Amino acid sequence: MKEYRQNAHVRSLVVWAVLCVVVAVILFDPSGKYLERELRWVEIVGGVLLLIVGPVGLAVYLIRVETHWVSVDSERGILVRGKRLIPWDEIVRIDRRRPRLRSSTGSAEIPEFKFPFGEDEEGEGTTTGSGNSGCGNGCVPSEAALLLLAIIIILLALLLAIWLIFFVFIPLVIVPVIEVFSPWGSRVTIVRRKWKHNLLLLNLRDPDGFLAEIDSRVAINHIKK
Repeated sequence: MKEYRQNAHVRSLVVWAVLCVVVAVILFDPSGKYLERELRWVEIVGGVLLLIVGPVGLAVYLIRVETHWVSVDSERGILVRGKRLIPWDEIVRIDRRRPRLRSSTGSAEIPEFKFPFGEDEEGEGTTTGSGNSGCGNGCVPSEAALLLLAIIIILLALLLAIWLIFFVFIPLVIVPVIEVFSPWGSRVTIVRRKWKHNLLLLNLRDPDGFLAEIDSRVAINHIKK
């Protein structure tokens, strides 16, 4: 039986924890090599908070991954950790809510980037002149050419930085971290007849696969908000 674990954002949290540790080390550095020491207590508090939401948060997340996972027994019901059984007749419905900050479920992915110019335009540039190897009056001075090249390189570097921030770092690290520490992530709730024993599954790696396995046995309620 396939195991469904709440580990969709493990890699994102590992990167986040490393970043938090690096910043915390800088804040805790007593030598003043990196920062001025005017507000020492603020730096200490900030470093402690970073360690809590970074490595400590990652440790709690990994514990949850190993202790709260489910599998589907088509005949008997849903198995929790391969031991505790929730029979089909005890399940009223499954409440499913998708992530609020992104359209996909499971692990975060880099959004598809579309080049602003059509691929069919490649190689359709216009040419001027009579085709002679000499440039005549249309030549660009070497100084202007170097300046133009420098401007192009700077613009490309700026575009690369924007792409890395808004299309890689934010969707792959920041958004998953927000989903882990807020109620805005993917949520699958197994509603039982005894409501106090409901089982909440957060950020499953393959929630669609899990719901597909139980779709024929249990009613699924898709919550939009």
